[in-house]
Amino acid sequence: MPIIKTEAVVLKCDNYRDTSKIVCFYSKSHGKLRGIAKGVRSSKTRWGGALQSMAYLNIMFYFNQNRTLHMISGADHARHFQNTYDDYDKLQVGFRIVELINKTTEEHYENTEMFNLLVNSLVALNNATKNYVNVLFNLEFKLAKLLGFEVDLKEVLSENIDNTKGNQYFYKTKFTPGDIKVLSTIYEGNFNSLEGLNISKSQQTVLNIFFENYFKSHFEGINLNNTKRVFNTKDIFIA
Repeated sequence: MPIIKTEAVVLKCDNYRDTSKIVCFYSKSHGKLRGIAKGVRSSKTRWGGALQSMAYLNIMFYFNQNRTLHMISGADHARHFQNTYDDYDKLQVGFRIVELINKTTEEHYENTEMFNLLVNSLVALNNATKNYVNVLFNLEFKLAKLLGFEVDLKEVLSENIDNTKGNQYFYKTKFTPGDIKVLSTIYEGNFNSLEGLNISKSQQTVLNIFFENYFKSHFEGINLNNTKRVFNTKDIFIA
Protein backbone atom coordinates (compact mmCIF):
# COMPACT_ATOMS: atom_id res chain seq x y z
CA MET A 1 0.00 0.00 0.00
CA PRO A 2 1.50 3.35 -1.01
CA ILE A 3 1.68 6.16 1.52
CA ILE A 4 -0.07 9.25 0.16
CA LYS A 5 0.51 12.77 1.43
CA THR A 6 -1.88 15.32 0.03
CA GLU A 7 -3.98 18.37 0.86
CA ALA A 8 -7.52 17.59 1.95
CA VAL A 9 -10.63 19.13 3.49
CA VAL A 10 -12.51 17.16 6.13
CA LEU A 11 -16.17 16.82 5.14
CA LYS A 12 -17.34 14.74 8.08
CA CYS A 13 -15.76 13.23 11.15
CA ASP A 14 -17.33 10.65 13.48
CA ASN A 15 -16.05 9.01 16.63
CA TYR A 16 -15.43 5.29 16.29
CA ARG A 17 -15.25 2.98 19.29
CA ASP A 18 -13.35 4.37 22.26
CA THR A 19 -10.35 6.11 20.74
CA SER A 20 -10.66 6.26 16.93
CA LYS A 21 -12.33 8.40 14.27
CA ILE A 22 -13.90 7.72 10.88
CA VAL A 23 -13.09 10.63 8.58
CA CYS A 24 -14.62 11.52 5.22
CA PHE A 25 -12.35 13.95 3.38
CA TYR A 26 -11.99 15.49 -0.06
CA SER A 27 -8.38 15.18 -1.17
CA LYS A 28 -6.52 17.00 -3.90
CA SER A 29 -4.90 13.80 -5.17
CA HIS A 30 -7.72 11.22 -4.98
CA GLY A 31 -11.02 13.08 -4.60
CA LYS A 32 -13.39 12.03 -1.83
CA LEU A 33 -12.25 9.21 0.43
CA ARG A 34 -13.05 7.71 3.81
CA GLY A 35 -10.39 6.81 6.30
CA ILE A 36 -9.92 5.55 9.81
CA ALA A 37 -7.59 7.24 12.29
CA LYS A 38 -6.93 4.74 15.02
CA GLY A 39 -6.26 5.88 18.56
CA VAL A 40 -6.38 9.61 17.73
CA ARG A 41 -8.76 10.44 20.56
CA SER A 42 -6.14 9.30 23.00
CA SER A 43 -4.43 12.09 24.94
CA LYS A 44 -1.07 10.81 23.67
CA THR A 45 -1.90 11.60 20.05
CA ARG A 46 -0.93 15.13 19.05
CA TRP A 47 -2.40 15.31 15.56
CA GLY A 48 -5.84 13.87 16.22
CA GLY A 49 -7.27 17.27 17.12
CA ALA A 50 -6.75 18.42 13.53
CA LEU A 51 -9.40 15.98 12.34
CA GLN A 52 -12.57 18.05 12.49
CA SER A 53 -15.17 19.12 9.95
CA MET A 54 -14.03 21.90 7.57
CA ALA A 55 -10.37 21.48 8.51
CA TYR A 56 -7.97 22.11 5.62
CA LEU A 57 -5.12 19.68 6.16
CA ASN A 58 -1.99 18.06 4.90
CA ILE A 59 -2.97 14.45 5.45
CA MET A 60 -1.08 11.17 5.20
CA PHE A 61 -2.80 7.85 4.62
CA TYR A 62 -2.20 4.36 3.28
CA PHE A 63 -4.16 4.08 0.06
CA ASN A 64 -5.64 0.73 -0.88
CA GLN A 65 -7.92 0.79 -3.92
CA ASN A 66 -9.58 -2.44 -2.79
CA ARG A 67 -10.76 -0.97 0.51
CA THR A 68 -13.42 1.54 1.43
CA LEU A 69 -11.53 2.71 4.53
CA HIS A 70 -7.94 3.90 4.25
CA MET A 71 -5.60 4.08 7.22
CA ILE A 72 -4.82 7.68 8.19
CA SER A 73 -1.37 7.99 9.73
CA GLY A 74 -0.98 11.74 10.25
CA ALA A 75 -2.38 15.21 9.65
CA ASP A 76 -1.53 18.85 10.22
CA HIS A 77 -3.22 22.09 9.25
CA ALA A 78 -2.45 23.44 5.78
CA ARG A 79 -4.32 26.58 6.80
CA HIS A 80 -6.28 27.46 9.89
CA PHE A 81 -9.86 28.71 9.56
CA GLN A 82 -9.91 30.12 13.07
CA ASN A 83 -12.16 33.06 12.14
CA THR A 84 -14.78 30.58 10.97
CA TYR A 85 -14.56 28.34 14.02
CA ASP A 86 -14.81 31.37 16.33
CA ASP A 87 -17.92 32.79 14.63
CA TYR A 88 -21.20 30.89 14.97
CA ASP A 89 -22.68 32.44 11.83
CA LYS A 90 -19.68 31.57 9.68
CA LEU A 91 -19.57 28.11 11.20
CA GLN A 92 -23.13 27.35 10.08
CA VAL A 93 -22.39 28.40 6.49
CA GLY A 94 -19.17 26.35 6.52
CA PHE A 95 -21.00 23.24 7.67
CA ARG A 96 -23.50 23.71 4.85
CA ILE A 97 -20.66 23.94 2.31
CA VAL A 98 -18.95 20.71 3.35
CA GLU A 99 -22.26 18.87 3.68
CA LEU A 100 -23.24 19.84 0.15
CA ILE A 101 -19.90 18.70 -1.28
CA ASN A 102 -20.19 15.44 0.64
CA LYS A 103 -23.76 14.74 -0.53
CA THR A 104 -23.12 15.49 -4.23
CA THR A 105 -19.78 13.79 -4.89
CA GLU A 106 -18.77 10.15 -5.30
CA GLU A 107 -15.70 8.54 -3.79
CA HIS A 108 -12.47 7.87 -5.72
CA TYR A 109 -13.02 10.51 -8.42
CA GLU A 110 -10.16 12.99 -8.52
CA ASN A 111 -11.31 16.50 -9.44
CA THR A 112 -8.81 19.29 -8.84
CA GLU A 113 -11.33 21.97 -9.81
CA MET A 114 -13.77 20.65 -7.21
CA PHE A 115 -11.05 20.63 -4.58
CA ASN A 116 -10.01 24.18 -5.43
CA LEU A 117 -13.62 25.37 -5.33
CA LEU A 118 -14.06 23.87 -1.88
CA VAL A 119 -10.84 25.35 -0.49
CA ASN A 120 -11.38 28.78 -2.07
CA SER A 121 -14.92 28.92 -0.69
CA LEU A 122 -13.77 28.14 2.83
CA VAL A 123 -10.93 30.66 2.58
CA ALA A 124 -13.38 33.32 1.38
CA LEU A 125 -15.75 32.49 4.23
CA ASN A 126 -12.94 32.70 6.77
CA ASN A 127 -11.87 36.11 5.43
CA ALA A 128 -15.37 37.58 4.99
CA THR A 129 -16.57 40.33 7.30
CA LYS A 130 -20.26 40.31 6.27
CA ASN A 131 -22.83 38.62 4.01
CA TYR A 132 -21.37 35.18 4.63
CA VAL A 133 -24.18 33.28 2.93
CA ASN A 134 -23.21 34.77 -0.43
CA VAL A 135 -20.17 32.50 -0.42
CA LEU A 136 -22.48 29.50 -0.26
CA PHE A 137 -24.79 30.67 -3.05
CA ASN A 138 -21.84 31.42 -5.34
CA LEU A 139 -20.38 27.98 -4.59
CA GLU A 140 -23.70 26.33 -5.46
CA PHE A 141 -23.68 27.92 -8.91
CA LYS A 142 -20.10 26.78 -9.52
CA LEU A 143 -20.68 23.33 -8.04
CA ALA A 144 -23.64 22.69 -10.33
CA LYS A 145 -21.46 23.56 -13.33
CA LEU A 146 -18.65 21.23 -12.23
CA LEU A 147 -21.16 18.42 -11.71
CA GLY A 148 -22.42 18.84 -15.27
CA PHE A 149 -25.76 20.60 -14.79
CA GLU A 150 -24.98 24.30 -14.87
CA VAL A 151 -27.85 26.62 -13.96
CA ASP A 152 -29.16 28.22 -17.15
CA LEU A 153 -30.25 31.72 -16.20
CA LYS A 154 -31.86 32.20 -19.60
CA GLU A 155 -34.15 29.31 -18.73
CA VAL A 156 -34.91 30.93 -15.40
CA LEU A 157 -35.79 34.20 -17.10
CA SER A 158 -37.90 32.53 -19.79
CA GLU A 159 -40.12 30.58 -17.39
CA ASN A 160 -43.85 31.30 -17.43
CA ILE A 161 -44.80 34.39 -15.50
CA ASP A 162 -47.76 34.64 -13.16
CA ASN A 163 -49.11 37.91 -14.53
CA THR A 164 -51.42 38.43 -11.58
CA LYS A 165 -48.47 38.85 -9.23
CA GLY A 166 -45.56 39.54 -11.58
CA ASN A 167 -43.67 36.50 -10.32
CA GLN A 168 -41.69 33.80 -12.08
CA TYR A 169 -41.51 30.12 -11.16
CA PHE A 170 -38.49 27.90 -11.60
CA TYR A 171 -37.90 24.53 -9.93
CA LYS A 172 -40.93 25.11 -7.71
CA THR A 173 -39.49 28.44 -6.59
CA LYS A 174 -41.37 31.71 -6.89
CA PHE A 175 -39.12 34.61 -7.90
CA THR A 176 -39.92 38.30 -7.76
CA PRO A 177 -38.05 40.65 -10.13
CA GLY A 178 -35.80 41.57 -7.20
CA ASP A 179 -34.98 37.90 -6.60
CA ILE A 180 -34.06 37.46 -10.26
CA LYS A 181 -31.70 40.45 -10.05
CA VAL A 182 -29.98 39.03 -6.96
CA LEU A 183 -29.71 35.60 -8.59
CA SER A 184 -28.06 37.12 -11.67
CA THR A 185 -25.63 39.16 -9.57
CA ILE A 186 -24.50 36.12 -7.60
CA TYR A 187 -24.17 34.07 -10.77
CA GLU A 188 -21.90 36.65 -12.39
CA GLY A 189 -19.93 37.58 -9.25
CA ASN A 190 -16.99 36.15 -7.38
CA PHE A 191 -16.18 35.65 -3.73
CA ASN A 192 -14.60 39.08 -3.29
CA SER A 193 -17.22 41.14 -5.10
CA LEU A 194 -20.18 39.41 -3.45
CA GLU A 195 -19.18 40.35 0.08
CA GLY A 196 -20.68 43.79 -0.55
CA LEU A 197 -24.00 42.40 -1.83
CA ASN A 198 -26.73 42.74 0.79
CA ILE A 199 -29.53 40.18 0.47
CA SER A 200 -32.68 40.31 2.55
CA LYS A 201 -33.68 37.38 4.72
CA SER A 202 -36.66 36.67 2.47
CA GLN A 203 -34.39 36.56 -0.60
CA GLN A 204 -31.99 34.24 1.22
CA THR A 205 -34.89 31.89 1.89
CA VAL A 206 -36.02 31.98 -1.75
CA LEU A 207 -32.50 31.26 -3.04
CA ASN A 208 -32.07 28.44 -0.56
CA ILE A 209 -35.33 26.81 -1.69
CA PHE A 210 -34.30 27.20 -5.33
CA PHE A 211 -30.88 25.54 -4.86
CA GLU A 212 -32.33 22.80 -2.66
CA ASN A 213 -34.89 21.91 -5.33
CA TYR A 214 -32.32 22.24 -8.10
CA PHE A 215 -29.89 19.77 -6.53
CA LYS A 216 -32.69 17.42 -5.55
CA SER A 217 -33.84 17.35 -9.17
CA HIS A 218 -30.43 16.03 -10.21
CA PHE A 219 -29.69 13.73 -7.27
CA GLU A 220 -32.47 11.28 -6.55
CA GLY A 221 -32.87 10.70 -2.86
CA ILE A 222 -30.39 13.39 -1.77
CA ASN A 223 -31.01 14.44 1.82
CA LEU A 224 -30.09 17.98 2.77
CA ASN A 225 -31.94 17.97 6.08
CA ASN A 226 -28.94 19.18 8.06
CA THR A 227 -28.44 22.09 5.68
CA LYS A 228 -32.14 22.94 5.74
CA ARG A 229 -32.23 22.77 9.53
CA VAL A 230 -29.32 25.19 9.76
CA PHE A 231 -30.91 27.62 7.31
CA ASN A 232 -34.13 27.66 9.30
CA THR A 233 -32.26 28.67 12.46
CA LYS A 234 -33.13 32.25 13.32
CA ASP A 235 -30.61 35.09 13.06
CA ILE A 236 -27.88 33.09 11.38
CA PHE A 237 -26.87 35.58 8.73
CA ILE A 238 -25.26 38.98 9.07
CA ALA A 239 -26.49 41.67 6.69
